[in-house]
Amino acid sequence: MSYAENQCIDYSNQSSFHITRIDLNCKNIHLIGSQKSDNESTVSQFAQKYETDVAINANFYWKDYTPIGLVVSQGKRWSKYGDVRNRVVFACDKSNQCSIEGKNTLSKQNSKWQVAVSGWHWYNAKSGKFECAENDKVGCSQSIFHDKHPRTLLGLNEQKNWLYLVVVEGRQLTFGGVTLDELAELAGKLELTKAINLDGGGSSTMVIGNKRVNSLPILQNEERKVANHFGIKIIPVQK
Repeated sequence: MSYAENQCIDYSNQSSFHITRIDLNCKNIHLIGSQKSDNESTVSQFAQKYETDVAINANFYWKDYTPIGLVVSQGKRWSKYGDVRNRVVFACDKSNQCSIEGKNTLSKQNSKWQVAVSGWHWYNAKSGKFECAENDKVGCSQSIFHDKHPRTLLGLNEQKNWLYLVVVEGRQLTFGGVTLDELAELAGKLELTKAINLDGGGSSTMVIGNKRVNSLPILQNEERKVANHFGIKIIPVQK
C-alpha cells in the first residue's frame, strides 16, 4: 500500500516495512524533536502532543531513559552529552538544511542546529554497509550486526532534499526483523547516501497522524516508552 499524505510527505508500507519520505524543500515542513519534558513517553503520546503528521522513536538510551548521544530541540541541547562523540548525529537548522555527521567525529553542538537526534551506526553508501565507531566494543559486537530485530532508520539522499524515516517490524511469529546488513540493503534500494540506525527492537515505532502503523513484537502488549522522539508537522500555509 502506498498513499500520499500530501505533496510534502509520502508514506508507504510493504508488508513489515514502513517508509515515509519527506520533501525538505517544502516551505511548510516543521521538524520537531522532543523536549526534556517528553522523556519517558511513547511515540504516540509525542505525536498527539505536537500534532505531528509522522513521528518515530529516536536515540538509544540507558535504563533510566537518559538518551545516548546528542539531543537538540528548538535549538537547545537537553541531553547529557554535549558533542557527538563516537555516535552518529542527524541535525537540521531552521531552514531544514539537514546533515548526518559520520562516525569517529567529535563535532560539538552547532549553534545553527535547531533539532538533532543521534544513532549508533552509520550507513556508508560506498561500501553499502553500516559501520560502527572504532574501539566501540558494544556497537561493533557481531550480534548487533547479524541478529534480526525490528529497526528504525533515518536517512538522506545525495541532494539532501529527501528525508526518509523507516521502521521495520520484527519479533513476530513469521518475521523476526532484519539484520544491519539487510537494513543497509534497504538503504541502498532507497538510494540513500547517508543514514543512521536509531534505537530498534521494542522501541521501533512509527505513527502517522494519530495511528501507530507498525505492529508491536508479539510478546509486547503495549507501546514502549522511549527517551526521545522525532517528528514532522505540516504547517498550513497562510492565504
